[in-house]
Amino acid sequence: AATPVLATDPYASKGVCSSSTVTTEAECGQAVYRAIVDKLADTKFDKITLDDDLKIANKEGKNVNLLIAIKEYESELKAAKTGEWSSTVDTNITKWLDAVAGIEAYIGDITTDFDDDTKYPVAGTLLKTLVDKLDGEWSTIDNDTEYTAAKASLKELKDFKKDFGKYLGTELEDGPVNNAGNVVLDAYNSLNDVINTYLGTTDDTALGEFVLAFDAILQKDLKEEEVKLDATISKKNSKTIGEVIGTTDASKFPTMDLSKSTIIKNRIKFIKDHDSYDRFQDDEAVINILDTYEELLENITTTKDVYKTDEYKDYTTKKVAVNGETTKDTVKGFVASFTDSKDDKNADDLAAALNLGQWEILKAVKEEVIDSVYSMETKKVGKYYSDNSDFLSTVTKSQQTTFTNNFAGYLYALVDKEEGKFGYDVVAEHMEAFEKALAAVTTDIAKLTPANIKVTDKKLLEAAEDAIYELGNSKGDFYFNTTKDEEKTVRAAETKIENLREAFDNLGVTNVAGWYDMGNGNWGYNNEDGTPAAYKWVASGSDWYMIKDGKMLRNTWLATDGGRWYYLDNAGKMVTNQSVDGCWINSYGVYMSPSYNG
Repeated sequence: AATPVLATDPYASKGVCSSSTVTTEAECGQAVYRAIVDKLADTKFDKITLDDDLKIANKEGKNVNLLIAIKEYESELKAAKTGEWSSTVDTNITKWLDAVAGIEAYIGDITTDFDDDTKYPVAGTLLKTLVDKLDGEWSTIDNDTEYTAAKASLKELKDFKKDFGKYLGTELEDGPVNNAGNVVLDAYNSLNDVINTYLGTTDDTALGEFVLAFDAILQKDLKEEEVKLDATISKKNSKTIGEVIGTTDASKFPTMDLSKSTIIKNRIKFIKDHDSYDRFQDDEAVINILDTYEELLENITTTKDVYKTDEYKDYTTKKVAVNGETTKDTVKGFVASFTDSKDDKNADDLAAALNLGQWEILKAVKEEVIDSVYSMETKKVGKYYSDNSDFLSTVTKSQQTTFTNNFAGYLYALVDKEEGKFGYDVVAEHMEAFEKALAAVTTDIAKLTPANIKVTDKKLLEAAEDAIYELGNSKGDFYFNTTKDEEKTVRAAETKIENLREAFDNLGVTNVAGWYDMGNGNWGYNNEDGTPAAYKWVASGSDWYMIKDGKMLRNTWLATDGGRWYYLDNAGKMVTNQSVDGCWINSYGVYMSPSYNG
């Protein structure tokens, strides 16, 4: 039997809990939790402040800030934690309640005091004590006893700013957004200024030691070498690293592993927690040290994210056609299918079988993923190369495992020690030559026809003929790289190339240097190496002839770069001392003017 509904619902007017389905404290807490999560949406809890517009209904039905609502529904949220909810819910509720408690330890009841102009919103004694001291005995610090006490208070306040001050707005770029935030930030800044004045804000020696110590640590970290805290910070300064940074506990400085973000984050934290950091944080050298650590962190994140890229997804999951097969396979699977014991044979066999669709995927994953994880490098030793490859320093053990599980070893193995080539290099070299061969029989000769082919097209024609053999012959290098559609293209190109060859041969092309008869009154002219002359004057006896693209010009006017005009007659000779088309040409063959007759 169902539990009877009481006539008086204890949560009938409890804001977000005012529902007939909410009958217990835990159910109310669950409803509040859902309302808070819905309101946060994509906003992280740590980013909200007391003045945010993120609000839900409190027990009176009035919309209040999420932090205030958490305080009002404290008992209900605690009750919700005892239910059968996930550990994430339990963790979130604990974090929320701890944050509110931490804030109230400094500013009092956040439901009433956080923005009260008539009093300091302080429940504890720290801020009130600080304000009184800063107005009185700590307006200046005169001795080490006062300095020690002030530094301890500053640390306590700094810890509060870090852990809970963000909820007041003290971390916002434009400053705090409420009275509580103003009190905290003003007290912190005032106390920091007084301490800096006592220490000397221009203490170059202290700054230099700070930078030398942490830079020495950074240099060891970049090499993943042990940090020795008893080492001196420089040859000219006998202070040890431990003395400057304030610890001789080696366990706090484990040897750096650039693939572990935890160690890097702890280095950053140690610098920022140092007593002198607030004094020196704006110095360029200090900023550069922290920036270097931040870049190391970013590198780890980048490496991690490459396994989420579209290129990696295509390589591991996208199925594409395999040449000569009706089935499809992933490029990862196809690459892994070559399992000969010799890496160089696997690379050669893969190169001879890949099609362009597979190659584009493999090339993309090499550039986007492999190069971000693994460095293929060689070192010349005598006449041969040795393998000097390794994972990048920021790659974690887990990322290394992912790499080796998904990329066949022969791709990044050194397979040619004489030329220093890796398996991938062999594949890339072959596929680039294949693409060039396809272009030679398609796009490169697309505009050529038997009617317009000329002597200067000789190299294009010969390249196409060589490529046809490699593409269309079973003994050719690229025969098994072509898809069925490409095979049809190659067959069509073969017929076209044969026709182009016949037309080209009919031009009377010869490799003999000098003049040769092209028929029909036309003459060709080759350079000494047998190639057609591109553009030049050629003398024969006392006559001059112009060659363009390997062929003698006839019956045409010729304009030169110098602005002179010449005329070449039917025999190709440069005309002199006569009129052509009413234009007088002088003894040098230069057109002068219609009326000039020498």
